[in-house]
Amino acid sequence: MDYENDTAWVRGMLYPDENLLWAGKPGKGHFFRREDAVLLLPLLPFCAFAALWICLSIRHGAPLIGTLWGVLVFSACLYWTLGRVIVKRIREKKNRYALTSQRIIIQTGRISKSLDLNYLPRVTVTRFADGNGDIRFGESENIFKRMGFGYERTYTSPLAELANIPDVNGVAYRIRNAVDQALRARLQAQENE
Repeated sequence: MDYENDTAWVRGMLYPDENLLWAGKPGKGHFFRREDAVLLLPLLPFCAFAALWICLSIRHGAPLIGTLWGVLVFSACLYWTLGRVIVKRIREKKNRYALTSQRIIIQTGRISKSLDLNYLPRVTVTRFADGNGDIRFGESENIFKRMGFGYERTYTSPLAELANIPDVNGVAYRIRNAVDQALRARLQAQENE
């Protein structure tokens, strides 16, 4: 793919004194992730129970409302176990990311989000075995605080993330350098005032 055409979406968003340092989009693979398993495992018994409910109500000729109730519960469980992950990955494939000399731009569909490099929240890099990975910025909330069997397991959702980035270490290094340069420029501007 031509780099100029691939970065045309971000060129119109740049400030006059801003330079594009990197642009990318999610790579392929890594369908299921740790945060998906956090919701998947507790809901599997509910899916199994709802499937059993539907089978037994059909076999024993239960009223239609009982069967429909089982179908409703099974459908909700199926969405929260598999459908949610599928929808998230389809949306993720449409994401585009850019690193400029002043900010990180994340475009999801028609919505763009910018993170100023001078005020970047905590950065966490997760690297997969093939070199792809996620770069997450900040934490918003704990989804689960306790996951049974007497041990703590927490997962916090990020405020923003660059998901499934090819060569995640290289991109993280570019972000770190851009943050350092932005900080130096800000300090120099303050000294000149």
